[in-house]
Amino acid sequence: MKIFGKTYSYWKESIGGIIIGSISSILIFSLSPKLSDWIDFMKGIPALCITIFGFLLTLLGIILQGNSPTIDWMRNRKKIFNRFIQYNKRIVILSFIISIYSYILGFFNFKYHIEQLPLSDCIVNLLQKIVISIFFGLLVWFVIDTLHFIKVFYALIKEKDQN
Repeated sequence: MKIFGKTYSYWKESIGGIIIGSISSILIFSLSPKLSDWIDFMKGIPALCITIFGFLLTLLGIILQGNSPTIDWMRNRKKIFNRFIQYNKRIVILSFIISIYSYILGFFNFKYHIEQLPLSDCIVNLLQKIVISIFFGLLVWFVIDTLHFIKVFYALIKEKDQN
């Protein structure tokens, strides 16, 4: 089945993560989350995302600058290699954004600053819901794209093992 001339798999890999992340964000928004309930979870996310960021950035550098026979073989598989590089870049960017976002939310004292502003409780609750929903949507998008990256990586390695 083709959609706008592209296969279902193409669309799933291209925009599946952001669509499921957006749906998750909407669902979390409807649950009325409180920042105080998520603060401990958010404090642990920067370490995980920065580790993934560093690993994948290093991997990208090794692959793009390396000249071993295995890396040359990988480069010769243009289509799957380009998908591999695309996902690597996307996950590196997402991990960086999520790290900064969760670090700011987890370690910045918003309660003090919110109390200083003349905002009603309704607006404060709405802002909390939006902030948590965006965070959760980004996190789901990140996880789904990471799973696609792993799938592409193993497909690339599987081809190498079969030759």
